[in-house]
Amino acid sequence: MRLLPSILGAMCSIALLAGCATAPKPTSPRASVTLENLDRWQARGRIGVNGPQGGGSGSFEWQQQADTATVQIRGPVGIGSVRLKVQGEGEHPNLELQTGDGETLQSDAAWAELEARLGAALPAGNLRYWLLGLAAPGAHEWHPAAEDGSVTLAQQGWQIDYQRYSDEWGAKVPMRLRATSGDARVRIVIDRWQLGE
Repeated sequence: MRLLPSILGAMCSIALLAGCATAPKPTSPRASVTLENLDRWQARGRIGVNGPQGGGSGSFEWQQQADTATVQIRGPVGIGSVRLKVQGEGEHPNLELQTGDGETLQSDAAWAELEARLGAALPAGNLRYWLLGLAAPGAHEWHPAAEDGSVTLAQQGWQIDYQRYSDEWGAKVPMRLRATSGDARVRIVIDRWQLGE
């Protein structure tokens, strides 16, 4: 009779151990993301542009889905409020620009209006890669990290200096960067990322 409690105790211990082995492990609230394969993401932050024709600054919201970006820029200086839809790859993708007063421009007219408002020509087709800290398709060169940890990418006549990163969004993503080409300078500070769905 003394054997029965021992057997029952052993069976309970085995059952408890089995339960522990099959219990789901807690997961991180932000799963790891591979940026190279990411086709949906959002970023919010601030942008400043200076060029030969002036410049401006403001806030932006960027939504990327596959090869289509929808970008809302709001700024008190130079640019006003515009909504951009950028579709396609390369240096000169399809562009639709909607002004704050509801005027919609397409193609070359949209590019001319954007350049006039920003004071510089932006490589809008590359920005979806550069914002993520990736080189766009095509020839490029990464320079070794500087003493302060910043990393530089050179591509299509532009130099992109990645000044600060964060990994709290599920991947190591840029939080502050500066892009320069001749007299054109673009400064971007990202306040919030959303990676994936």
